[in-house]
Amino acid sequence: MYSDFRSVAHRIVALTAATIFVSTCGAQEIASSDLTKITRRMDLRRPKTTSSLTSRYGGSVQIIDCLDSESKVGELRTSLRSLDRTSYQLEDEPVFEAQVENVGSNSIRIPFSPHLADLQAVDPAKKLAYSELHIDLRIAMQNAEWGGYGAVLYGDDDHTGTMLSLKPGQWVRIVGTGMFHNPNRAGIIEKLIRLNPVGRVYAQASLYRAETLITPTQAATVRREVCIAQTHEQSVPIQLDVQ
Repeated sequence: MYSDFRSVAHRIVALTAATIFVSTCGAQEIASSDLTKITRRMDLRRPKTTSSLTSRYGGSVQIIDCLDSESKVGELRTSLRSLDRTSYQLEDEPVFEAQVENVGSNSIRIPFSPHLADLQAVDPAKKLAYSELHIDLRIAMQNAEWGGYGAVLYGDDDHTGTMLSLKPGQWVRIVGTGMFHNPNRAGIIEKLIRLNPVGRVYAQASLYRAETLITPTQAATVRREVCIAQTHEQSVPIQLDVQ
């Protein structure tokens, strides 16, 4: 009986070790992108006008947030690994490094190209459909929290190499430039910063499906948020000042 017990115990230990090994192998970085070292192709071509009249070029963006908390298709956890400094002013443009990891149980398709213009059809009048991955910086202070700008990556399944399948436990690394913008011009944010300039910055990842339609004088984009759970693990302390 003791021999049988020892045999069962050995099998349990072996199974546990195998499980840990598989989990460790699945947790890995599969891609990285340093947006500070490239020139991004972002300018979209416009259809040629058939009229001799010219008018000012304009555009609009409509954002449709995910409001259905029951329809999450996965979970992305974003960790802010580093910032280039520890002290900033509002409207500064920090260089950051972030890690986006799939911590859910299903694979998630994410865009991973820096070049939006590469996704445009030969005919610029054709509707442009694509995906966006936003890595946004958020500032959390004692009395306030607000969003800053970060990096955006693009892709669609019709353009090879612009999309990645992020399996559970896998992550990507992005180096980019953001902005600590002031969302309130009435002076409220400045007053809060002067009272307590110490805060923390964290990163948050969001997925969108976007469509852009371009005419000779206008551009309209509709951006629909993909329902995913968004969490963050690591933040960076900073001191934020006003000019």
